[in-house]
Amino acid sequence: MSFMSPIVAANPAKRGLRTRETLLVLGLFALVAALRLPLSWIEGRFQDEEATVFLAYAWHFPAEALLRSFGGYLNIAANGITLALAGLIRGGAISLEKAPYITMLAGLASQLVPAILVLRSRSPWLEDSRHRAVALAVLLLMPTTEEVFLNVMHIQFHLALAVGLIVTLQAGSGRRRAWFEGAVLFLAPLCGPAAIVFLPLFALRAVVDRDSRRWRQFAILATGAAIQLLSFYHSTPLRGAPFDPVNLAAAMFIRLIALPFGGLNGADHVGFAAAVGLVQGGPGLYLIAALSVGVFSTLFVTTLKSRDDAFWLFAAAMSVAAVSLGFGILTGAPYAAFFSLAGPRYNYIPLVLLGLCFLCLATRANEVERRAPRLLLGLMLFVGAVHFVQPIDIYAGGPSWKREVAAWRADPNHQLEVWPFYHADLSDRHVRCDGPFAQGQVSPRYCEQGWLRSFDSWKDSKTKPAP
Repeated sequence: MSFMSPIVAANPAKRGLRTRETLLVLGLFALVAALRLPLSWIEGRFQDEEATVFLAYAWHFPAEALLRSFGGYLNIAANGITLALAGLIRGGAISLEKAPYITMLAGLASQLVPAILVLRSRSPWLEDSRHRAVALAVLLLMPTTEEVFLNVMHIQFHLALAVGLIVTLQAGSGRRRAWFEGAVLFLAPLCGPAAIVFLPLFALRAVVDRDSRRWRQFAILATGAAIQLLSFYHSTPLRGAPFDPVNLAAAMFIRLIALPFGGLNGADHVGFAAAVGLVQGGPGLYLIAALSVGVFSTLFVTTLKSRDDAFWLFAAAMSVAAVSLGFGILTGAPYAAFFSLAGPRYNYIPLVLLGLCFLCLATRANEVERRAPRLLLGLMLFVGAVHFVQPIDIYAGGPSWKREVAAWRADPNHQLEVWPFYHADLSDRHVRCDGPFAQGQVSPRYCEQGWLRSFDSWKDSKTKPAP
């Protein structure tokens, strides 16, 4: 019998997981997630701003670090964990050599939150344990999503995905479930704006389902969103390009269709054609955008007919992709959204939700209706598995943290190199970000001015000819 067979009452796999079984599955899930970047456990890994911004600022200004807004918003998870880590290192409870393993484990723990929701869901299409296994594979295998694995900086994406799952799966019952979901809904928008995108879907689903639990969920998410937007959210010159519906349609096709079904190389070919059309003119960009409209319109009609979670999964995927690629992507060029490795973190949530949408469609009772989504999902998982064992170079390896710490101990002014190519300032020089700078002195990267300038410096280094 196929693993995508429909759910039937006689199926012995159709039952909820016991607590012990859930813990075993979560342990296996965590192991597979950890193995996506195996060298990180050998070398010790901080990922870019995780150390160069969050840890460095907590190191220099611990009294101000917890509620600091950076890059346009508050990331309470990254702030809080790196602040605690800096205190533990300075207090001697943890050596600096072991510091990255703390943040890696914290990031790994956050990846379990969406997995828990999948395992404990009562949605009919997830009642079969085989379907839950496929859903967990979707969480792990989407291509080019290494950037959000094993770091505290991107806990926000796993919590935002969890918010997307809460609104798209059947509402749970029980006090513990309500407290768990409530904590996720409140904390997620305080870690980043992605979770806020789902707020209209909670209101819409509350109206459609006529379920008071959805209104409670809406209220909790809205409270966290209001705190973020009114107290911490601010604009940054690097985030977003002028909105253009044609560019957005093309970017969504490249990242949500060409990438999961054609791999990174296939997506880059389509992305190059779109970029050429944008810069030099011609029909390429418009053809890709038109194809995008056709594909996603077909999926909209298909999921709307189902009248189940598939529609909500599709709507959630489209919503977060449209907002992030149309307004929120951190980019220095209008065509950056056409290339999947320009902000690959923005691929994660919509790809997972779209994969789960195909899984939901593939569990329909009608054999004819489930053939296409079953094939599409199988292809997505195959492409994802290939990318899983061949991670992106800049996330697959990096400098040895222990060697960097040894150099720092020999010279406290040494800037510690982190993955993929920036340096963390853990010196004793506490340079205030809002104070005057000495002549010739530049703001460090843990200041927003220095962070913005570092992108220009890096781009210049990539364009200069080798000596």
